[in-house]
Amino acid sequence: MSKSSKIILIFIMLIYVLIIILTDQHLRFSADSTLYLSIAQKYLRGEFKDAINGYWNPLLSWLLIPFIYFGYSGVFAINLIYVIFGALTIFGVWRLSHRFKLTEKIRIVVLSSLLPIILYYSFIQPFDLLLLCFLVYYLYIVFNDHYPERIQNGVLSGVIGSLAYLTKSYAFPFFITHFFSMNILHYLRGRTERKRILRNAIAGFIVFFIISGTWIAVISNKYGYFTFSNMGKTNLAIMGPGSPQSGGLEFGQPMFYRGFIEPPNKTAISAWEDPSYIEVKTWSPFGSLRDFKYFIKLILKNLVCGLYIFESFSTLSITIIIGYVLLLIKQPFRFNNAISRFDLLVPLLTIFLYTGGYTLFHLEARYLWIVNILLLLMGGYIVMVLLDNEFFKDSSRRIVLILFLILSFIFIPSYRVISISKGNMDSNMYSLSKDLKRFDIKGRIASNREYIPVHDAWHKTFRLSYWLDSRYYGQAMEGISDEELENELKKYDIDYYFVWGELYSNAGLLSKYKEVTGGEIPGLKIFSLEGKKE
Repeated sequence: MSKSSKIILIFIMLIYVLIIILTDQHLRFSADSTLYLSIAQKYLRGEFKDAINGYWNPLLSWLLIPFIYFGYSGVFAINLIYVIFGALTIFGVWRLSHRFKLTEKIRIVVLSSLLPIILYYSFIQPFDLLLLCFLVYYLYIVFNDHYPERIQNGVLSGVIGSLAYLTKSYAFPFFITHFFSMNILHYLRGRTERKRILRNAIAGFIVFFIISGTWIAVISNKYGYFTFSNMGKTNLAIMGPGSPQSGGLEFGQPMFYRGFIEPPNKTAISAWEDPSYIEVKTWSPFGSLRDFKYFIKLILKNLVCGLYIFESFSTLSITIIIGYVLLLIKQPFRFNNAISRFDLLVPLLTIFLYTGGYTLFHLEARYLWIVNILLLLMGGYIVMVLLDNEFFKDSSRRIVLILFLILSFIFIPSYRVISISKGNMDSNMYSLSKDLKRFDIKGRIASNREYIPVHDAWHKTFRLSYWLDSRYYGQAMEGISDEELENELKKYDIDYYFVWGELYSNAGLLSKYKEVTGGEIPGLKIFSLEGKKE
């Protein structure tokens, strides 16, 4: 094997690591990262009942525990997680590219396109990058033509599948359906190795269910009912008919419209640490004809959303999928012919299964990162096929084709990396918190509502609460009167009330309290509720 792609691989990994190390680490310290740190701290303090969480899966918190124990900051720990798993993902994609039988030149093209993609992913959520990493290595195993030969392949699939589940709950149903489907395909194409395939499938599922089942038993015992995750139930409920501004998780979450909500335990930063305890109106797509029609419309809407997400990965995404389908059926289509083109069939099946599960609930681009990686590899394969065509024998045409593929995948992530590097809400709130510490703000915090662009008051105050070592009780209900607001503030014993933007409502009530910043923070007023102004 040529060493050219290995050299590029090492170079890409080094560049990635250096960029993560040398750029502002607070850019990658997301609001959800604070939740995982809070849960990890509970484990260290022995608060296991509160640490066990049915909404946020435990692996990231477990990985953070050693760093916290030895005194490293949460920001350092999260960034090191990005360094390790980002580099491992790049290496894993390089390994996975061999399953697509790419030439060394095309493999280098894929690696070159991968750097801005993984850099961008490192600005979003750490648990999504962990999941991507595990899925890449899992696919590397099950996409292998020689998968049946060793029982270790089944066992490793089960281990990695359970690690994926311990990272994010969606991996639980995905692994079951996908691993079952992959073993069926191997079984159909490997007539002489069917006993080995059955052995691998059984071994993989046993390992998966032992590891995953242990955590399922723990959280089911805590909540008093069988569950592998509370996230799916909650997300389905908030997407239901009649939910406020239904159609997106951002608007359906009760914490955005229900008013102040007490955090679920004494050391939780906010109610978002475990939304399992927030009451939501449950519904079933099969509860009535109306609900079923609504569910079908939701799926169709998500399918359209999925296509837009695919095109956001690359303007060639749909073309790549169509091209793969055409390559799969270019012979007279028969089931056996399709099975024989295993290398073409399995990426398409994976994209279908992985995306299909999310269409039942809600889709966001970060949910489908593994699809982006598969599309990139599939695009590389199609370019490799096209380069053998007589039309692309001309070197200039070959260069244009390759550049077109690269640019289609790196344009949006490159733009977003540059944009985020200038500052995002995470880094901005960290900077603001340093300024606010001189006012000695600490305790129970609540805020008003602001929609620039969506519930910014909640998102900003939540982040500030972490840095101010405080607890955030959420934002006030829309249209709340002075009397209602005063009663809510007293009910939850709020110490500080943050007002973002102009003070349009409740000015009469708040004028009775001291504004602690003296107007020094543009766009923010903070009222101390310890006592009324003299």
